[in-house]
Amino acid sequence: MKSYSLSTPTLVTNIFSLLCTVFGALTPMTAVGLAFIGFSPSAQALICTTADDKMCKSAVDPQFGGGFSPTVGYGGFGGATGCTATRTPVIFIHGNTDWAYSLAANTYQVPGYSKPPNSVYQELKNAGYKDCEIYGVNYLNSSERGSAAMNYHQESKFDIINGFIKQVKSFTGKSQVDIISHSFGVSMSIATLHYYNNWGSVRRFINIAGGLHGLDSCIYTGYSNAYAPTCGSQNVYDGWVFGFFPDSWSPGINPWTADNGAWYSLPAAPAQAPNTSFYTLYAGTKDQIMCSTYSDYSVCGNSPKFRSYTNVKAQINVGAGSDTQQVNWDYTTGWPYNVSGGDTSGVGHFHAKNNTGKIIVNMLTTTCTGTGCASGYTYGPAQ
Repeated sequence: MKSYSLSTPTLVTNIFSLLCTVFGALTPMTAVGLAFIGFSPSAQALICTTADDKMCKSAVDPQFGGGFSPTVGYGGFGGATGCTATRTPVIFIHGNTDWAYSLAANTYQVPGYSKPPNSVYQELKNAGYKDCEIYGVNYLNSSERGSAAMNYHQESKFDIINGFIKQVKSFTGKSQVDIISHSFGVSMSIATLHYYNNWGSVRRFINIAGGLHGLDSCIYTGYSNAYAPTCGSQNVYDGWVFGFFPDSWSPGINPWTADNGAWYSLPAAPAQAPNTSFYTLYAGTKDQIMCSTYSDYSVCGNSPKFRSYTNVKAQINVGAGSDTQQVNWDYTTGWPYNVSGGDTSGVGHFHAKNNTGKIIVNMLTTTCTGTGCASGYTYGPAQ
């Protein structure tokens, strides 16, 4: 049950809370193939059967072990037989069109740099994390994963994420978790923790390419487009329902993406959680999801950045390669995976996660601040 109520906005009349049907299902393959070679079934290791440098394309679903059997979500991974958690458990919250198994997605070699040898998941394992300390949940079902433009923030998703956090805490016996979140998963996690007033359950929060200030690439699509509610503003009937329309554009008012618009502002989230440490990894104008736009191109790449607070420990730009094209993207036609952004030649929206396992481990296991969190990262620029 939420602890706060949001006042009903009076300047916006969007309709996307009335949309409750998603379409365009893409069902992931579940063949195991040769990916199991070298793994012990009793270890419950996270195994992505087929992956590219952006996502895990197919995996056995779910991959829970050791008696961990969550009652929320649409699958995921975590838990292991004969394993006791000693570290703060880590939960991965995936992005739009994605699922939890992409924590094991492939890395990408940036020209002029060596290729990261390990996925984020494997970097965690190499750092000493056990499989009963690494978790992930699918909060989108298979149909929703195939319908990027139709997905938006709503209470039913908050229920899944908060329920999963509670069940990981109960299973591990730990009072807190660390969160690694990517893209849509960043804002979904923040909204969840606001909704349940549950920031006390989070020790460290890593934001990778989250649309905190909204997506300038949504401006062309519009704030109340029934075919792309992911770009919507705050809903007039339910303030907890919102999309990624940037607040600076009227009349699509969206206090969630405003810098100072409301206590629940995404960029100001650290103010609501003074005992949680926050970290950001982003790709600037190399990020094709943020910057497929003519509007506000000079600042579009800064959307993932929190406002400055003492508990914001590091915000590192790891973007590399080419800039995203300045185009007015129409989200009703699909998701701009490749619009000449960094992911085609370096580090953009997806590689900002997949290539940075070394930095993520530093953020979770040390007291690093600033670019000091990039110590040992030799796979691209970090500034």
